[in-house]
Amino acid sequence: MYAIEVGKPYHPARRSWPEGGGYNYRSEGHELRVFLRAAARAEVAAVASGLVEFGFFAEPEGLFLIARLGPTLCFHCSYNWHRVSAAGRTLPPPTEETSPALRAPVTIILVEATTGIVLALRTVTFSPEFTRALHRAIAAQVGAPYDRAAHERWADETTARNSTEQLWARCTMRCQGGA
Repeated sequence: MYAIEVGKPYHPARRSWPEGGGYNYRSEGHELRVFLRAAARAEVAAVASGLVEFGFFAEPEGLFLIARLGPTLCFHCSYNWHRVSAAGRTLPPPTEETSPALRAPVTIILVEATTGIVLALRTVTFSPEFTRALHRAIAAQVGAPYDRAAHERWADETTARNSTEQLWARCTMRCQGGA
């Protein structure tokens, strides 16, 4: 793994990224990546220090994480544990073995899509209830059958039929990011 720093490339071997968001849960923890072209100061400030809200819903094919960053940025990302590289996969801690007060940290990274430079970097936490529900949803994926084509079709169709706001309305769990 390499160090991620504001003002430095997000990935040492890559300088261009498609615009959009991406969520991952792997051995390094929870991570939300946001790739924007020509991010405005207000968007950088929203990621660096603005209000953050998270929501998710899970279905047999996967889950969608929706993030609202400040008053204008809103992203959705599909996720399935089986899509993480085998070396990066990690199991969430069993609910019965964790404190009911556990607030999982999530790292939010804003990257300039055309240069790959990190514009903002911040860590917040999920609420305890959100953490437990998200970890349960990920754990359920671990033992479930996986069909890559079915997951991709589900994610593409869900995105094509719904705006980010409509996906937000589908969330069964929501929380405000904590410091």
